[in-house]
Amino acid sequence: MKRQVRPVIGVNTDLVLGKLEGSGQIRVHIGYAQSVYAAGGLPILIPPVLKKPELESLLERVDGLVLVGGQGDLDPKRQGLPRHHAVEPIPAQREEFDRLLCQLAIERELPILGVALGMHLLNVLCGGTLYMHLPEDLPRSLPHLDTTEAVHRHAVKLMPGSRLELIYGEEEILVNSYHHQAVKEVAPGFRVAAVAPDGVIEAIESESDDWWAMGVQWHPHSETASKLDLQIFEALVQACGKRESALSLAA
Repeated sequence: MKRQVRPVIGVNTDLVLGKLEGSGQIRVHIGYAQSVYAAGGLPILIPPVLKKPELESLLERVDGLVLVGGQGDLDPKRQGLPRHHAVEPIPAQREEFDRLLCQLAIERELPILGVALGMHLLNVLCGGTLYMHLPEDLPRSLPHLDTTEAVHRHAVKLMPGSRLELIYGEEEILVNSYHHQAVKEVAPGFRVAAVAPDGVIEAIESESDDWWAMGVQWHPHSETASKLDLQIFEALVQACGKRESALSLAA
């Protein structure tokens, strides 16, 4: 059988519960699949219904992973924190599944791109923490979520020498912004890759040269994204190809 040329990129999905037990929808913004495909990858959706044995088997057949955002937050109780009035946890079924998926990917050192909520999950599972609500935790921070605007944007400074700076080829970029939470303490083994003008962390990346893992607070897949944002998906696909080549040489 001829080998698939495009690296296979797993993409998790959001879960919307229905009113009746057993009803609901799984969904994902089409931009994730379009961006992965345009970058040279083959996107495969991973629904939050698989059990660990099947998920482990699936991850042996994918080359990388995109952890998508969503219309909610990680449950503070899972982080040892009290409930917060501004926090709207995603369905427990999705968080439980996403935690398992992300943990298994981390153990395999699969290339990972975490977007918004996906970045938060990656940071928390690797030992980092989150601000629960920026307007309260950092009241002097600039607005990172503005529901009165169709598209809210702000500048982001890319850290010199970071992978992210190499990907974008710029010192500063303009990004879309739709979040009320943010990374507080960066997980061990990761470093800050970008910050907003107020110092809020906007991106993190693995410190290891052998593991391509990155999280961004903005939405590079969105219709409001910059044309430059496709480059982050291209970097993910390239990292998948390099990992596959390294594994082939080691076999």
